[in-house]
Amino acid sequence: MGLGFSSCKKDKAIAPDMGYTYFPNQVGRYIVYNVDSFYYDDFNKKTDTFKFQLKEKIQSVFTDNENRPTIRLERYIKNYSTSIPYNAMTWILKNVWTENRTLTTAEKVEENLRYIKLVFPVNENQKWNGNIQNTLPEWNYEYDFFDLPRTIGGIYFDSVLQVNQYDDKLSNLVEHKYYIEKYARNVGLIYKQVIDVESQPGNPIPPGFFNVPIMQRITSGVQYTMTINSYGIE
Repeated sequence: MGLGFSSCKKDKAIAPDMGYTYFPNQVGRYIVYNVDSFYYDDFNKKTDTFKFQLKEKIQSVFTDNENRPTIRLERYIKNYSTSIPYNAMTWILKNVWTENRTLTTAEKVEENLRYIKLVFPVNENQKWNGNIQNTLPEWNYEYDFFDLPRTIGGIYFDSVLQVNQYDDKLSNLVEHKYYIEKYARNVGLIYKQVIDVESQPGNPIPPGFFNVPIMQRITSGVQYTMTINSYGIE
């Protein structure tokens, strides 16, 4: 009587999802943003408003002095015009930044300052100092949410995460800082908001000054948003 044996194959190990697709590194990928910015000038008592389109493109990958693959990120600009539509303008090279996606971090060098934008694996317990590789004060970044659907700039994304970089919760009566970024899988950064303003009352303090919300009495600082307009591969 023969004995029959069934052969069993071990299930292939499934690699954990680290979240790398939130920070693509494919050459040719680009994102176009609509940018709105406000600069509050206390000295001249005025507010300057700027609108433009910004294009960030992964132009190439090279090896840096630490022998790491490094992204050359070319950034182009089109300044808003009331008479000429953006699609009739030519992109003008603004500057070049670099990025690194390592096994544990997504890093971006902006104006010669390196920031830790994301950490891997992406999960709800992750908190990190986004300024650990630059000389700025410590900022404790954290994931507010991830893998949630969102519509940004009129475009639907099925998996989005938000990084809270700094939020003072409006606890200070004379200044307010709020920095967030949102990323989509297989796209990258799709939204950025910065509020970094002050509201100094002067001397003497006007009656009822602090009864007005700080965002309605800004005297200096900056606000800007970057909102995705389109993306693709060239």
